[in-house]
Amino acid sequence: MKKGPQKDIVAASKRGRSHAHEGKARDDDFNIYHNDSNGWYIIAVADGAGSAKYSRKGSAVACETCVEFCKTALENPIELEKRDHALNKHNRRSIKQSYQHTHLQHSRRCSHKAHRAILETASANEDQPRDYSTTLLLAICKKFDFGWFVASFWVGDGAMCIYDKERQYIKLLGTPDGGEYAGQTRFLTMKEIFTPESIMSRLKYSIEEDFSALLLMTDGISDPFFETDANLNKVEKWNELWVNINSEVDLTDDNTESQYQLLKWLDFWSPGNHDDRTIAILY
Repeated sequence: MKKGPQKDIVAASKRGRSHAHEGKARDDDFNIYHNDSNGWYIIAVADGAGSAKYSRKGSAVACETCVEFCKTALENPIELEKRDHALNKHNRRSIKQSYQHTHLQHSRRCSHKAHRAILETASANEDQPRDYSTTLLLAICKKFDFGWFVASFWVGDGAMCIYDKERQYIKLLGTPDGGEYAGQTRFLTMKEIFTPESIMSRLKYSIEEDFSALLLMTDGISDPFFETDANLNKVEKWNELWVNINSEVDLTDDNTESQYQLLKWLDFWSPGNHDDRTIAILY
């Protein structure tokens, strides 16, 4: 668990029962980071393809690359913010638009860096890129004077959502990414992900006054709780998930046990759903 002055962030990942039964490794991975000096949060969650023999490495490389790239890119944004305020001090809309453009570009470049890192890993080991196939959910987030700014990138299945319990409000930061056929998922390793049209459809941003949680999860959690892609758009389903999590996880300030509670919660029973489970929550 990493803590910040405005919100806390907690994440956990557990090997699925199906993998444990077969003696296989967990294919999911995650990486989280908070910059105490400038307030940026970076969250990456990935699910390696079960059919890819090095997917465990693919998901790890994707998450690590994203966080390391964003840490550097967002290390000294204060000068950018001062410039924007100086140029647009009487125009809050211009400031918002400047941040939107800049940080969506960070998300785009970050996803491309992760893609390249996997290709280089495969090449170095004389493997095929598809051997490292993985999904990727990425969010960068910070509180400004105009509200919480969230920029994101999404390829593959799982779910990523801004949820506010009080307002009964949700905002999906993308859509589950199937291929041309049912049951097919697109992965970060695929070249077509980075065509101009495709990449822009995967980049989202949102500005919120506040929210209860920003949640990123692999399909080991989204499948049992939502069952269909359509249900991801139903606030009542997110309410049910939120209540279920909070029944075992104390998501309050300064709870250093939340990471262990969340890991225990991941052991929930759901008939027929035994995949790896990974979730990150900014709350």
